Amino acid sequence: MSQPDGLRLTFERIADDLKQQIRDNALRPGQLLPSQSQLMKTYKASSLTVQKAMALLREEGWAVSKPGKGTFVSQTVDLERAYQTISADLERQIRAGDLTPGIKLPSRESLAEQYGAPVTAVDAAIRKLLDERWLTRDVSGSAPEVFVRSADDPTMASRLAYEQLAKKIADGTLQEGTELTDQQVADMFGIDEQAAHHALVLLLVEGEGTRIRRGVPTETGGMRVVEAVAVGQLTAVPGALETYSGPSPEELMTRQRIQHLADVLEDALEQIEEMRERIEALEAGAKPKRTTTRKPG
Repeated sequence: MSQPDGLRLTFERIADDLKQQIRDNALRPGQLLPSQSQLMKTYKASSLTVQKAMALLREEGWAVSKPGKGTFVSQTVDLERAYQTISADLERQIRAGDLTPGIKLPSRESLAEQYGAPVTAVDAAIRKLLDERWLTRDVSGSAPEVFVRSADDPTMASRLAYEQLAKKIADGTLQEGTELTDQQVADMFGIDEQAAHHALVLLLVEGEGTRIRRGVPTETGGMRVVEAVAVGQLTAVPGALETYSGPSPEELMTRQRIQHLADVLEDALEQIEEMRERIEALEAGAKPKRTTTRKPG
């Protein structure tokens, strides 16, 4: 609910008036807002007051600044572009190590100022990175704080290991055909084998590796199968039992089983929902009436 005029500060009244002009289409999406000097003259306000009004419009997503051009009424495309730019740039900084694991992100207001974007776009970008497990939120304090996930987090550990592998491939440290096992990657980056395995899976997903299986003799005269990932897209590897890209046959079978269980669970949930509706109908007195037959005489 809006405050009475007497309780609003001057910069809030200016911002509210401009918002109303936007609602009335007097100021249209993409249109350049009046300059600071024009607003000072129109509202008989100081430059600081006008600056605070414009900052409020930007924070709430009503306007967007374009360096060297001025401040414009926001368009949906502006907010979408700002959201994509912020989320992509923050993810890039995390991948590159510029935002290190465990570091606290600047405040939403600081990020909005840094990117020249409304706070709403910053919030949307942060939500995206939280959902994708690049960031984590700490709500234990008086105000929520957002951090880059710790390197101890399994998802982050595997992503960082993948980034390091990709760099080694790009600079030629890991040449095409180099074979990597989970254990080797775990030792290389000081992570556990599960995180190392996921890093190699990312390598496969990004088309930078080929899965291979080799037969290794055992001390008892038998043979065990060892799986590794070779750098590069290879069609054949000498001495390999199998060579293929993408998921293994076992992983495909597991996916099929998971899908089957998901279908079964969905059916069960539908039955539970149907049963719940029946119970609610009975509790509401909608129980079907029984017909009785009177005995003769």
